Amino acid sequence: MKRFLIAVAALLVAAGFTAPSFAQLATPKLTADEAFIHELSASGIFEIQAAYIALLKSNNEEVRQFAKKMAEDHSAADAKLKETLAQANLKEPEIKIDGPRLQKLDYLKVADRDFDRQYIQSQREAHRDTVKLLENYIQRGDNAQLKQFATNLLPTIKHHLEMADTLRPRESARR
Repeated sequence: MKRFLIAVAALLVAAGFTAPSFAQLATPKLTADEAFIHELSASGIFEIQAAYIALLKSNNEEVRQFAKKMAEDHSAADAKLKETLAQANLKEPEIKIDGPRLQKLDYLKVADRDFDRQYIQSQREAHRDTVKLLENYIQRGDNAQLKQFATNLLPTIKHHLEMADTLRPRESARR
């Protein structure tokens, strides 16, 4: 009997009949609107936190001015998103920063001489990703109010990317 059960289990695994993982059972499926809101909000939180780290660690005045602008603009965008969600009768989700963004923040916290370079690189990547996210939602999103929000935000994020692309690191981080 034991051999039979092992053989059946092996056959089911080989055929692809595996039970879903606990994470799959516990994680609810997000709608496209919810996924957009979650990703945009997590990105904004990352931007704000990274900016505060830059304001504490960098001696490069250009980087500090850029970080200040990021904190201000992303805080304003976050407030506008919350306003848009309320107007659209959409629930504001609980947002947590994902693992890769947390790792980037942790690295920025401990970076010394290469801080400016790491911060600038993270800003370029984050803003490229956000431009893609916004453009994708503008083209494929379902909610008219969120699409308008994305359309209004896109020029600001593109400008942030242009600003990040012009920044040049210096070995000037505070210790």
